[in-house]
Amino acid sequence: MKFVFIMSTGGAVLGKLFEHKIVRENTFCVVSDRDCGALLKAKNNDICTKLLSSRDGLEFSIKLNEQFSNKNYIYISFYTRLLTNEFLETRKGFVFNCHPSVLPACKGLNGFGDTLNSNALFVGCTLHEVNLDLDNGRSVIQCALPLDRRLEEKINRHKVFLMQYYSTLQFIKWVVEGNFTPGENWQLNQSHFNESAFSPNLDKDFLKFFDVSYEI
Repeated sequence: MKFVFIMSTGGAVLGKLFEHKIVRENTFCVVSDRDCGALLKAKNNDICTKLLSSRDGLEFSIKLNEQFSNKNYIYISFYTRLLTNEFLETRKGFVFNCHPSVLPACKGLNGFGDTLNSNALFVGCTLHEVNLDLDNGRSVIQCALPLDRRLEEKINRHKVFLMQYYSTLQFIKWVVEGNFTPGENWQLNQSHFNESAFSPNLDKDFLKFFDVSYEI
């Protein structure tokens, strides 16, 4: 299955993902409702882009539903407005988001900031299914790290950025290798568990496969 990235941000995570051939080769399109950095990153990697200018999430959802009438894609969303049932209802288990907090804590647009402003001892991210309830879909992969408040905020935010990058990259690998079956009752068929910040854990060959170092 091919991936469609739904974006409205600068695309920092997307840019890191596109460093890997497996992501570029399996991406069908990057789509947004506004001109944003993510579209530029896609163009720089010769990835198809679509700009569906919209006033709100409802209008964008309607346009997405019309534009991608073929339902046979997996959607990864870094979109800052709510998608609606115009788009989601017929794609249950095919739309996912990587949120910058350990859900169910700190839902919404400012997951990382709300984590810092809470009494949380951990920062993290959650790759989860997108449904009609805000940040409430089933979790696919989650990561948590101790929050060192002695560090500058930008350093802790970069740690969360890396967690989002690793989590999304692992999810893509699972899908491409057939270890993740999408759909309303989606399931993860295989993963290798070791004690780790991630649950389910990154595959044993994850770092070697992508030639990346573990920086967290």
